[in-house]
Amino acid sequence: MRAFTHSVPRALMLAVTRALLPAVPRVLMLAAGLSLTLASCRAQLNTDGTDIQLSVRIKDSWSQNATKIAYSGVYGEHTEFETADYFGLFVLDENEVIQAANKKVYCSGIDNKGNTVWSIFKEGSGEGSSSNHTLAEMLERGHQYFAYYPYDEAYDAITELAQLQAVVGNFGANLPKNQSASFTACDFLVASNIPGCEYGEVTVEGKSVSLVLGHTFAMLRLLVPSGATKYSYIFDGSDFTPCKVGSSGGMDELRYIFVPGCILSLSFKYVLDDKLYKLDTGGWSSLFPIITEGGHCYYVDESAVKIPYSVGVDMGTSVMWAPFNLGVEDNDEATPENAATFAGTIVMWGANTISSSYGSTAYKNYNSSFTLGTPPSELPIGYDYSGNVIYDSASNLWRGKWRTPTIAEWKELFSACTYVSDSKKIVFTSKITGNTLTFPFAGYYDSGTATSTAIGYYWSSSASTTDIAKASSTFFKSGGAPTENKNANRYTGLPIRPVFTR
Repeated sequence: MRAFTHSVPRALMLAVTRALLPAVPRVLMLAAGLSLTLASCRAQLNTDGTDIQLSVRIKDSWSQNATKIAYSGVYGEHTEFETADYFGLFVLDENEVIQAANKKVYCSGIDNKGNTVWSIFKEGSGEGSSSNHTLAEMLERGHQYFAYYPYDEAYDAITELAQLQAVVGNFGANLPKNQSASFTACDFLVASNIPGCEYGEVTVEGKSVSLVLGHTFAMLRLLVPSGATKYSYIFDGSDFTPCKVGSSGGMDELRYIFVPGCILSLSFKYVLDDKLYKLDTGGWSSLFPIITEGGHCYYVDESAVKIPYSVGVDMGTSVMWAPFNLGVEDNDEATPENAATFAGTIVMWGANTISSSYGSTAYKNYNSSFTLGTPPSELPIGYDYSGNVIYDSASNLWRGKWRTPTIAEWKELFSACTYVSDSKKIVFTSKITGNTLTFPFAGYYDSGTATSTAIGYYWSSSASTTDIAKASSTFFKSGGAPTENKNANRYTGLPIRPVFTR
C-alpha cells in the first residue's frame, strides 16, 4: 500500500462499515433508543371484527440529502419515518393480478404507545384524511406485496406484474455519474415477495403483514483534505463526481450513490498545494474483492474497518476465521492465491500495534510508555484481552468485529478439523464444512531474527493461568498434532490469525 504525506490518510481502508457518519441535518438524524419496529396500523373490518395490522421497518441503512433514512452506525438500529412520509404499496392476489396499484400509504401520526400509524391516503382530501378500512381490505385480500419508499406517482401507470418486476431493475439505470449537486430521489427502499423482484422481506401471518424495506443502492464515502481539487476520480472503471456534503477537522466529506453488485474498485486522484495525491484500492481489490451490497456505506477513512467480514472462513466453529494473517493485506506481493503463505505482522502479546523489535527490552520499553491502562506485562494471570483495542492488535488494526482468538477458540478449531503439516505450514480441513485454512510457520521472535522457523506459533489472547510472565499460543510442527503452548513469554513476537464472532 502507498504511504501519504501531510494530512492525507496513510493507508486506504475500504470496507463494510458500522462506523458513525458525521452530522447530517436534524431531520435525518436517528435518535438513540428508537424502536426497531417502525410502523403499526390497526384497522377494524366490518366482516368478522378481526384486526388487520401492518408493520414496517428498514434494514441497515445510510443517509443522503432529503431522505428520511439515517445511518446510525450501530448495527441493528434503525430510523423512524415521520408524519406525512409516504411509501407506495402494491397488492396482488393469488393469481398475480394487481388488486391495489401504487396506493399512497402515509404516516398519519404516533399513537399513545409510541408506534407510527400508517394509513392509505385518500385522494382529494387533506393530508389528515384517511381510510383505515380501505387499507385493511387491501391487506386482507393480498397474496403478494410490493412496497417501496419514497412514493412516486409515476408508478400509477403500472397495471401488470411484469411492469412491477421491472421497477427494481430499472430504478438505478439513470443514476447520474456526476452527483456534485444534491439530489433527493437517490434512496429506493423495497420490500417485495413477488417472484423476479424479491427484495427486503415480506411476512404475512394471518391478518398481519410485516414489511422490511431494503435498500437497492449503496454509498461510497470519501474524506479528503479541505481545499483539494479533483484530478481524476474513477470508480468501477468509470469517471464519477461525488457530492460534497460537509467539512470537519480540515477534511471534506464526499459521497457517491451507486448501484451495488460491482467490485469496489477505486482510483481517486486530487491536487493539494500543487501536489498530486492518489488513493486507490491497489492490490486489495484482488486480494479480497469486496462485492458491494445494497444499504451499505463503503468509505475511505483512516479509522475504517480494514478487512471486510465477508472474507471470514466458516470452519464450523463458533467464530469465523480470517483466510490470512494480520498484516498480509499490506504486503505488496500478496495475491488471493498466495496470501496464506505470508506470516504478516509480528506482535508481542498484548501490544496493539506493529513493533520493529521484540524481546524483553522491547517489551519493557513498550510497557513503560503505556498510558491507557494496565501495561500488558502486568495483566493478571488468566486475563483475556480478545476484542479489547487497548491490547488487541487485530481489533486495533482491522477494527470492526475482528479480534485475536482465545486459546479456547484455537482448541475448538483443532477439534473441528483434520490436518496435514510439513516443515513450512499446517493445513486444517473442517470436518463440518469442508473449508480449509493454511497457517504458515514463522517461528518466534525474541529479537529481530526469527527462531525455530519450522514451528508454527500463533498468539492467543489468553494469558497463562499460572505465570504472569507467560501467555498461551499454538504449537504446530511437521507430523505433530496441533496443541497449546503454555510457556510463551509475553515479550515474544508471534503472528496473529484474526477471528470474529458469527
